[in-house]
Amino acid sequence: MSAPRQKIQPVRNAVLPAQTTPEQRYWRAYKTPLIIKDHAPITNISFSSTHIAITAGPRVQLLSTKTRQPIKTISRFKDVAFSGDLRSDGKLLAAGDASGLIQIFDVNSRGILVTLNPTQQDVRVVKFHEREITRLFSGSDDRVARIWDITSSKPVVEYGEHGDYVRAGAFLPGSSNLVTGSYDGVVRLFDPRTPRAVAQLEHGAAVESVLPLTGTTVLSAGGPEVKVWDIVSGRTVAHLTNFQKTVTSLCLGGGETNAVLAGALDGHVKVFDTTSWEVKFGWKFGGAILSCGVSLDQRHFVAGSSEGLLAVRTRKSEPRVKQGVKKAKGTNYARMVRGADYKGTADKAIVDDTRKSKKLRQYERYINAFQWGDALDCAFRAGTPIELTITILDELKRRGKARVSLLNRDEATLEPLMRWAVRNISDFRNVDIIADWVGVAVDMYGSTMERSGVLGEMVDELRRKVAAGIDGAREASRIGGMVEMLLA
Repeated sequence: MSAPRQKIQPVRNAVLPAQTTPEQRYWRAYKTPLIIKDHAPITNISFSSTHIAITAGPRVQLLSTKTRQPIKTISRFKDVAFSGDLRSDGKLLAAGDASGLIQIFDVNSRGILVTLNPTQQDVRVVKFHEREITRLFSGSDDRVARIWDITSSKPVVEYGEHGDYVRAGAFLPGSSNLVTGSYDGVVRLFDPRTPRAVAQLEHGAAVESVLPLTGTTVLSAGGPEVKVWDIVSGRTVAHLTNFQKTVTSLCLGGGETNAVLAGALDGHVKVFDTTSWEVKFGWKFGGAILSCGVSLDQRHFVAGSSEGLLAVRTRKSEPRVKQGVKKAKGTNYARMVRGADYKGTADKAIVDDTRKSKKLRQYERYINAFQWGDALDCAFRAGTPIELTITILDELKRRGKARVSLLNRDEATLEPLMRWAVRNISDFRNVDIIADWVGVAVDMYGSTMERSGVLGEMVDELRRKVAAGIDGAREASRIGGMVEMLLA
């Protein structure tokens, strides 16, 4: 009894480096863009678990995190509103305005709960503490930073050391310490227990935004750069100079992304990895970006421009199967397959000797019938994947039938092989198989190729591409040697 004929195993090309990184695939998943047109520049974006607060002109608009549609509008301001900030529990919203007032609203009823009047100048930045729900920070154009207990009408402490407008500030994570940024180009760190700044960091340009990353690491944005500070040593850890215009907004990527987002007036929002501080992804918008942020559940990415355009991009959750959750089978299915995995005991094993014959492909039938030329023609048919073409060429070469399959050919029947070789010679994985087959073809039909204008042009094109590849390899080797010398 003869053994069953073995199927031809397809050739698997070496896998090239991935065209996209996992970080790029993650941020590209923010799709389904929604554009909302407002009547004024969008100066601030804040998030809670249920709402997205958008500050633009004399109002703060609340969007639903489920539908992305506006559901409430708070417009009880005497002048242009700034920095509408949602408290961590999502129940209160605080905002300053150009008249110098700070107002705290109930999100459900939109009623004013607290009104503070620290100054007659613009209150540009207002931030709730992440854990202490009655603690509030405000910075204004009177060059004073204030910390408030919202149960009192007077500030807990005031800091007047700033030399210009206070336009940025936030509480350090896990503490009551405050970091502020001013248009005098200085980032200051305050401890509420002391009346003066405990540290000063020279950014060198008007500070538009600050972002505490950890208890000891702070980012400051001003001019076309972002600086990463170690506040313990007072030195910069990194300089991010990837922008053409002023950086206006900083925010965290959230979750386990280990990323920081920065938006600038050049229309770019770029994603930086907090380990290497390299750019991992980015978006380009038509207008200057004034604010950006990622929602608490990492579902929405939002960016606001100076033209009043709000872009909301949503990342869809993956199906349960992709998340590793196995879908439970119904009871009918379980009853149908009951006992299917029973193989019998040791002395009474169930042997399944049924053989399922698989349908052979066309080129396999030609090879089994010793029709080598027809098998070679199958490799170059329209729509044939490159892996299948290489499989056929490799199998014919392995069987020593390269010359036999090329017998009795003319210009028209040689052209598919030469055209495929010209098209794929640039991929280094195909060089060996192309060199073998083209060498055999030239050896057998060299005179035919010289007389044929089409085949001659293809041979010349092959020469040019091979020469260009050799030159590129030499240049890469030279540059590699230079890099090694520099590293040494």
